[in-house]
Amino acid sequence: MWIIFSLILNIIFIHLTICQIPQCHPTEYQLTSENQVINITSPYYPGFYATGTNCRYRVIAPQDHVVMLSCRYELFPNVCNSESFFISLEGDFQFRDAERYCSSFQTTRFSHFRFLSIAYHSSFAGTTIRGRFFCQAFAKQQPCDCGWSPDVRITNGQESLKNEFPSVVALRDIYASQRLFCGGSIISHRHIVTAAHCMENNRNPSNIVAYVGYHDLVNGNESIYANQYRIKSILIHPSYTTATTEGKSDIALLVTSKSIEWSKGVGPICLPWLQRAELFPYVIVDVVGWGTTSFAGSKSNVLQKVQLMILENHICQQQYNDSIMSSQICTFDYRGLGQDSCQYDSGGPVIYKQTHHILLGIVSYGQSCGRRYAVGVNTRITTHLNWLWTHTQNDVCVK
Repeated sequence: MWIIFSLILNIIFIHLTICQIPQCHPTEYQLTSENQVINITSPYYPGFYATGTNCRYRVIAPQDHVVMLSCRYELFPNVCNSESFFISLEGDFQFRDAERYCSSFQTTRFSHFRFLSIAYHSSFAGTTIRGRFFCQAFAKQQPCDCGWSPDVRITNGQESLKNEFPSVVALRDIYASQRLFCGGSIISHRHIVTAAHCMENNRNPSNIVAYVGYHDLVNGNESIYANQYRIKSILIHPSYTTATTEGKSDIALLVTSKSIEWSKGVGPICLPWLQRAELFPYVIVDVVGWGTTSFAGSKSNVLQKVQLMILENHICQQQYNDSIMSSQICTFDYRGLGQDSCQYDSGGPVIYKQTHHILLGIVSYGQSCGRRYAVGVNTRITTHLNWLWTHTQNDVCVK
């Protein structure tokens, strides 16, 4: 009988102990100004958090700000064992990119963009180690930036590195079976630039979804940066006409319904504001897209890139009966590898890689893709900067 009574007492004690462990739900803190300070502490601070518990916290700064976090984590005794503290400078609640600490520390860290997450993890309820932490979070203005790539290293092209081109967008009609109808490039939190001819059969903006941060369009879970944004409105350049290819301004702006969040894998490409007088002859560029991998072939699931050369317009003219206008820029398969943009690459970018990515052109039209030494025609961005500025102004980064 005493043994049974003792077991009952032990069960009641364990039950009460478990009930005393706090249910720690993920918590978000919103910073609204640079003057605001948010204090984040472990449960029961300055006492110790309950062993065997885990808590996650995310801090969100205003748009175009970063989170500055100052933290002190204390363990008694100070040994690496059952207790861990995590900081994700990307704000990832799964902490896939997190910094891990397993002993006492004090640090100040800045988020990469406007999200930052922290967590503690106590893996053993019976541990003798006790832990606590105190953090303060502030918002700090982020300098204007564009054209970044986490790793700066189409037809007969090669698969791009994952998130190598954070500005590249796949455009999809939600009522169509195909994965995309055109490409595009992010230039601000609310603006995507693409080809005007892409909108000829897609006039209703509410039907269009922009896929950002994707590498594999079939597997969105492949990238932690993948997201989707609905389109609110479409702005077609007033000089665009479907009647002729000569001199037409094959460019359009899509305005998203909500602001696009920046991350390592999603961000705006730079526009050539400081190089508006340059023609860029014979520079090497990347043309990027998910289009067909051969003429009339199947589309690629993963983002492809090809390296081409910019041709002078008067040389490009020799390949076409149509006049090549100053508002256009031509790309050339200079190595004769049969590399080119192809169907469904329209609207995608012609990218000049410097210390940052610069948008020189928008894929417009070409010859039969896959031909060796083929020449493609693109919309020249430098001749359309004034129009872009009219509709974006302070939303874009000028550098």
